[in-house]
Amino acid sequence: MDRILREGAFTGETHIVTGAAQGIGNRVATALALHGAQVVLVDLDAGRLAEAAEAMAPHAQVSPLTVAANVVDEADVQSAVATTLEATGAINGLVNVAGITRDARIAKKSFDDFKAVLAVHLHGTFLFTREVAAQHWHPLFKDNGNQPLDDGVNRFIVNFSSVSARNGNVGQVDYTAAKGAIESVTKTSAREFASYGARINAIAPGPVDTAMLAAVDEKGRAGMRRSTLLGRVAQPDEMAASVCAIADPKLFGYCTGQVFQVNAGMYLA
Repeated sequence: MDRILREGAFTGETHIVTGAAQGIGNRVATALALHGAQVVLVDLDAGRLAEAAEAMAPHAQVSPLTVAANVVDEADVQSAVATTLEATGAINGLVNVAGITRDARIAKKSFDDFKAVLAVHLHGTFLFTREVAAQHWHPLFKDNGNQPLDDGVNRFIVNFSSVSARNGNVGQVDYTAAKGAIESVTKTSAREFASYGARINAIAPGPVDTAMLAAVDEKGRAGMRRSTLLGRVAQPDEMAASVCAIADPKLFGYCTGQVFQVNAGMYLA
């Protein structure tokens, strides 16, 4: 992976990335680490996390930390944030990437699958957002006499929505509902967290070349390519580049509450 921003853009910062053992989350974490962040990799599978951290180490200026946690388990999330604070003393950024799919048309969609997909995407995003605020950013605000933090510290959250939150997608009523809700969470968090000096944004990708997309046959992949104005699916590193740019206060320091359509024109806002 090549460096995207200036060298050391995130030196001295701690960033939590969920879903970091593979796919987009892994590339996001690698990019943040490459730019100097102490990255905390969160995923369900401890073995995969260890492998991801080992693979990431040559690119990282600071060795990544790993925390095995289920993003839909409240106690796990509380513990993951507490462990991060104990190890590093601060949390500057959070990137909520963790997600699953259980595709089926509405008439055949099981309620259990519907709830599971909503939980990983939406509940996971909410729980990590809440705990970073409750355990760290809100206490800082209280210690500042309930006055807005203006200390120059970079604080941000980047959530992952999807182009399908706007366009819909056959077989993914749960996924599209969760992504639409995440956009609302992003906007409300931006309003509530402004006093913490934190910027809260989201990106809405189109199709990205990950293991999730590998299950789609070539006919389906060709259709995805045609649906973009650029005629191709994205690479995970392109999503990582977008996250790095939004996380950088020198580039996007005046942006909060926004959903960036990183989907090659599949949706034109």
